[in-house]
Amino acid sequence: MPDVKEFSSSEVSFCLNLIVENVRGYHIRNLLLDSSKSVIEVEDEAYRAITTKFALDLTGTHLKKLARVVTDDAAREERSARVSEELRQEVDLPIEFRNFATKEEAMDWLLSK
Repeated sequence: MPDVKEFSSSEVSFCLNLIVENVRGYHIRNLLLDSSKSVIEVEDEAYRAITTKFALDLTGTHLKKLARVVTDDAAREERSARVSEELRQEVDLPIEFRNFATKEEAMDWLLSK
């Protein structure tokens, strides 16, 4: 995942749009996002807006499962969980979503039936 900083929000949007277009264009059903080393340096509202747009854009694809590799930053993961929960309450997303500590765990889940 790209770093999310105030000065690069347009770059982040561009990168996330590329992911969505590839998921759509190649009919991808399972997606692994590695957030383990990405940096988030924006206010909650901006982070929430970026995340919401990304999630809504993915709903228009064939995606069924999305796995995310988490960071070691507990405060960041708490923030991410809060935004994800708010998003789930507002929007009925047809995509299964789970967080994982490692890529291997994420891949095992994505490849399971």
